[in-house]
Amino acid sequence: SVSLGLAMSTKLLKPRLQKDILGWHQTLLWTALSMLALHGGAILFDPVMRFGLPAVVVPGTAPWRPITVAAGVVAAYLMLTLAVSFRVRRRIGQRRWRLLHYASFGAFALALGHALHAGTDLQGTTGLVFAAVALAPILWLTFARILMPRPGRPHARARVDRPVESPQPAVTA
Repeated sequence: SVSLGLAMSTKLLKPRLQKDILGWHQTLLWTALSMLALHGGAILFDPVMRFGLPAVVVPGTAPWRPITVAAGVVAAYLMLTLAVSFRVRRRIGQRRWRLLHYASFGAFALALGHALHAGTDLQGTTGLVFAAVALAPILWLTFARILMPRPGRPHARARVDRPVESPQPAVTA
């Protein structure tokens, strides 16, 4: 979902694809939230970990690796906020909605850190490969978004130096 959002914001996609990609972007976000709910439910019923409801929904209260579990909980809340923001976009305005969407970078980083440090199935090389595969398109698209010129905006490096006019002395009669 983050990759699709960045691909749309870089304008690398053809305009006719934007609407379809937006639909996929939103669908993937809601699917990820569904998987998070399943993940939280599985943790609640795990007989080995013995997490209670507060540990799953309140950051920092987990009995095991509280900081990395908290990162996952905060990432989940950020993702939920971003998903809801699509529904309230008209009320909050395009500018606020776009500013809010910068939180997706934080959500992505927190979720990836949570997966690598709290997850038991991403240990060693497998975890690093997973992180690289997940992170590579995000980094590439982020740099593309920052460095590519956008229509209607001057490129960051394309500075136009205008000659400075020296003030003319006032002529008095």
